Amino acid sequence: MGISRIGYGTVGDGVAASTYTDLPLPTKSSVAFNFQDPKEVKIETEGSSDPLYVVLQKDSTDYIEFSIPTPANDVLFAMMGGELDATLDKWSEPTEAPDIAKSFQIDTPVRGGKKVQYTIVNGKVAAKLSQAPGAEQPELLLIRVYKQAAITAAGVKKAAFTREVVTPT
Repeated sequence: MGISRIGYGTVGDGVAASTYTDLPLPTKSSVAFNFQDPKEVKIETEGSSDPLYVVLQKDSTDYIEFSIPTPANDVLFAMMGGELDATLDKWSEPTEAPDIAKSFQIDTPVRGGKKVQYTIVNGKVAAKLSQAPGAEQPELLLIRVYKQAAITAAGVKKAAFTREVVTPT
């Protein structure tokens, strides 16, 4: 139960990143998988209450989301684009909507010598500051990662999402 790591990396040729940069751990219970139900398209015939044929089609995009409390400016830059002046420790928002795609990997804590690792191969990143700091709350960076197709340069379509039970090394 819970999350022990979230990392991001550069998308490969239809495959997930080979290396990941770890993000700070998210706020408790903020990680959500929003995998959409398919839309039903049915062919009906006169005189029957049951459809002749049903096709299930994707109607919207699957995504995961999570919140990071009090993010560092380099995290804002990686997830939101814009400009980063490391000397001043200053982040400036982008002037246009950024186009950020990364691989993401989420690990659960080790239980019984194993952990579960979820991977989005090619995720479109949408992030925003969703909560201002207050007397009893931190500033929050809400990150939403939309699952996109994992297609090689040769046009071969591969799995866009995986769930793997692994033994940590």
